[in-house]
Amino acid sequence: MTTSGSESLGRRCDDLIEHARFMTLATCGPDGPWASTVNYVPMREPLRLLWYSLRDARHSRNIEADPVVSGSVFRTGVPNPLGLDGAQFTGTARAVDAGELVELADFYYRRNFADEQTRRKWRLPLAEFRGDGPRRFYVVTVTAWWLFDLDGWLADMNDRRVAVDLAALSGRRQEIRA
Repeated sequence: MTTSGSESLGRRCDDLIEHARFMTLATCGPDGPWASTVNYVPMREPLRLLWYSLRDARHSRNIEADPVVSGSVFRTGVPNPLGLDGAQFTGTARAVDAGELVELADFYYRRNFADEQTRRKWRLPLAEFRGDGPRRFYVVTVTAWWLFDLDGWLADMNDRRVAVDLAALSGRRQEIRA
Protein backbone atom coordinates (compact mmCIF):
# COMPACT_ATOMS: atom_id res chain seq x y z
CA MET A 1 0.00 0.00 0.00
CA THR A 2 1.40 3.39 -0.96
CA THR A 3 0.30 6.98 -0.61
CA SER A 4 -0.65 7.49 -4.25
CA GLY A 5 -4.31 8.21 -4.82
CA SER A 6 -6.87 9.47 -2.32
CA GLU A 7 -8.55 6.04 -2.12
CA SER A 8 -5.27 4.44 -1.05
CA LEU A 9 -4.66 7.28 1.42
CA GLY A 10 -8.12 6.73 2.83
CA ARG A 11 -7.55 2.96 3.18
CA ARG A 12 -4.25 3.50 4.97
CA CYS A 13 -5.82 6.05 7.29
CA ASP A 14 -8.78 3.80 8.01
CA ASP A 15 -6.41 0.93 8.78
CA LEU A 16 -4.48 3.10 11.24
CA ILE A 17 -7.60 4.55 12.84
CA GLU A 18 -9.24 1.17 13.28
CA HIS A 19 -6.25 -0.94 14.31
CA ALA A 20 -3.57 1.18 15.98
CA ARG A 21 -5.45 1.09 19.34
CA PHE A 22 -3.00 3.46 21.05
CA MET A 23 -2.29 7.10 20.40
CA THR A 24 0.27 9.48 21.77
CA LEU A 25 -1.70 12.49 22.94
CA ALA A 26 0.07 15.84 23.27
CA THR A 27 -1.49 18.46 25.54
CA CYS A 28 -0.40 21.75 27.03
CA GLY A 29 -1.37 23.25 30.35
CA PRO A 30 -0.12 25.49 33.15
CA ASP A 31 2.94 23.28 33.67
CA GLY A 32 3.79 23.21 29.95
CA PRO A 33 3.50 20.53 27.26
CA TRP A 34 2.94 16.84 27.98
CA ALA A 35 2.62 13.65 25.94
CA SER A 36 0.77 10.55 27.08
CA THR A 37 -0.01 7.21 25.48
CA VAL A 38 -3.68 6.26 25.77
CA ASN A 39 -5.80 3.35 24.49
CA TYR A 40 -8.50 4.72 22.19
CA VAL A 41 -11.41 3.52 20.12
CA PRO A 42 -12.50 5.45 17.02
CA MET A 43 -15.86 7.01 16.29
CA ARG A 44 -16.80 8.43 12.90
CA GLU A 45 -18.75 11.26 11.29
CA PRO A 46 -16.95 13.28 12.43
CA LEU A 47 -13.73 11.45 13.26
CA ARG A 48 -13.30 11.27 17.02
CA LEU A 49 -11.07 9.21 19.29
CA LEU A 50 -12.47 8.04 22.65
CA TRP A 51 -10.47 6.95 25.73
CA TYR A 52 -10.56 7.18 29.49
CA SER A 53 -8.01 8.44 31.98
CA LEU A 54 -7.72 9.43 35.58
CA ARG A 55 -9.10 12.92 36.19
CA ASP A 56 -5.90 13.97 37.96
CA ALA A 57 -3.57 12.71 35.20
CA ARG A 58 -1.51 15.57 33.79
CA HIS A 59 -3.01 15.25 30.30
CA SER A 60 -6.54 15.29 31.77
CA ARG A 61 -5.79 18.45 33.74
CA ASN A 62 -4.24 19.98 30.62
CA ILE A 63 -7.38 19.27 28.58
CA GLU A 64 -9.43 21.10 31.19
CA ALA A 65 -7.06 24.09 30.88
CA ASP A 66 -6.68 24.02 27.08
CA PRO A 67 -8.69 21.62 24.89
CA VAL A 68 -6.46 21.99 21.81
CA VAL A 69 -4.42 18.80 21.38
CA SER A 70 -2.28 16.99 18.86
CA GLY A 71 -1.34 13.37 18.62
CA SER A 72 -0.05 10.46 16.62
CA VAL A 73 -0.93 6.86 15.88
CA PHE A 74 1.61 4.30 14.75
CA ARG A 75 1.58 0.65 13.68
CA THR A 76 4.20 -1.95 12.89
CA GLY A 77 3.67 -5.22 11.06
CA VAL A 78 1.89 -3.40 8.23
CA PRO A 79 2.07 -5.04 4.76
CA ASN A 80 4.16 -2.38 3.02
CA PRO A 81 7.89 -2.22 2.18
CA LEU A 82 8.76 -0.64 5.55
CA GLY A 83 6.42 -2.73 7.67
CA LEU A 84 5.09 0.36 9.46
CA ASP A 85 2.76 3.29 9.07
CA GLY A 86 1.77 6.33 11.07
CA ALA A 87 -0.20 9.54 11.17
CA GLN A 88 -0.40 12.76 13.15
CA PHE A 89 -3.49 14.78 13.96
CA THR A 90 -4.74 17.91 15.67
CA GLY A 91 -8.06 18.31 17.40
CA THR A 92 -10.13 19.52 20.31
CA ALA A 93 -10.57 17.32 23.37
CA ARG A 94 -13.17 17.33 26.12
CA ALA A 95 -14.47 15.19 28.94
CA VAL A 96 -17.57 13.18 28.06
CA ASP A 97 -20.60 14.69 29.76
CA ALA A 98 -23.03 12.77 31.97
CA GLY A 99 -25.68 12.55 29.24
CA GLU A 100 -23.30 10.64 26.93
CA LEU A 101 -21.57 8.49 29.53
CA VAL A 102 -23.65 5.29 29.38
CA GLU A 103 -23.69 5.08 25.57
CA LEU A 104 -20.03 5.98 25.06
CA ALA A 105 -18.75 3.77 27.88
CA ASP A 106 -20.66 0.84 26.40
CA PHE A 107 -19.29 1.65 22.93
CA TYR A 108 -15.73 1.91 24.27
CA TYR A 109 -15.84 -1.45 26.02
CA ARG A 110 -17.58 -3.25 23.12
CA ARG A 111 -14.99 -1.94 20.62
CA ASN A 112 -12.01 -2.55 22.88
CA PHE A 113 -13.01 -6.01 24.11
CA ALA A 114 -14.99 -8.02 21.55
CA ASP A 115 -15.21 -11.05 23.83
CA GLU A 116 -18.00 -10.54 26.41
CA GLN A 117 -16.19 -12.38 29.20
CA THR A 118 -13.04 -10.30 28.69
CA ARG A 119 -15.15 -7.15 28.53
CA ARG A 120 -16.79 -7.94 31.88
CA LYS A 121 -13.35 -8.51 33.41
CA TRP A 122 -12.01 -5.11 32.30
CA ARG A 123 -15.16 -2.96 32.52
CA LEU A 124 -15.03 -0.42 35.33
CA PRO A 125 -18.18 0.66 37.20
CA LEU A 126 -19.78 3.82 35.78
CA ALA A 127 -19.59 5.38 39.25
CA GLU A 128 -15.85 5.78 38.65
CA PHE A 129 -16.67 8.18 35.78
CA ARG A 130 -19.34 10.27 37.52
CA GLY A 131 -19.26 13.10 40.03
CA ASP A 132 -16.23 12.79 42.28
CA GLY A 133 -15.18 9.50 40.65
CA PRO A 134 -11.49 9.25 39.80
CA ARG A 135 -11.88 8.75 36.03
CA ARG A 136 -13.43 10.37 32.99
CA PHE A 137 -13.98 9.36 29.40
CA TYR A 138 -12.54 11.88 26.97
CA VAL A 139 -13.07 12.42 23.28
CA VAL A 140 -10.94 14.32 20.79
CA THR A 141 -12.65 15.60 17.66
CA VAL A 142 -10.00 15.45 14.94
CA THR A 143 -9.67 18.69 12.97
CA ALA A 144 -6.68 17.78 10.74
CA TRP A 145 -4.91 14.54 9.80
CA TRP A 146 -1.51 13.86 8.20
CA LEU A 147 -0.27 10.51 6.96
CA PHE A 148 3.35 9.33 6.73
CA ASP A 149 4.56 9.88 3.13
CA LEU A 150 5.52 6.30 2.40
CA ASP A 151 6.13 6.89 -1.33
CA GLY A 152 8.36 9.87 -0.58
CA TRP A 153 10.38 7.90 1.95
CA LEU A 154 10.87 5.04 -0.51
CA ALA A 155 12.00 7.55 -3.19
CA ASP A 156 14.38 9.79 -1.22
CA MET A 157 14.31 8.71 2.47
CA ASN A 158 12.98 12.11 3.56
CA ASP A 159 10.51 11.95 6.42
CA ARG A 160 7.41 13.93 5.37
CA ARG A 161 3.65 13.88 5.92
CA VAL A 162 0.75 14.13 3.49
CA ALA A 163 -2.32 16.14 4.55
CA VAL A 164 -5.47 14.03 4.22
CA ASP A 165 -8.91 15.55 3.76
CA LEU A 166 -11.05 14.29 6.65
CA ALA A 167 -13.83 13.56 4.14
CA ALA A 168 -11.54 10.88 2.63
CA LEU A 169 -11.68 8.92 5.87
CA SER A 170 -14.70 6.86 4.98
CA GLY A 171 -15.23 5.20 8.32
CA ARG A 172 -15.68 1.56 7.52
CA ARG A 173 -16.88 0.90 11.08
CA GLN A 174 -19.58 3.44 11.80
CA GLU A 175 -21.14 1.80 14.81
CA ILE A 176 -21.90 5.05 16.61
CA ARG A 177 -22.45 8.62 15.54
CA ALA A 178 -22.82 10.18 18.99
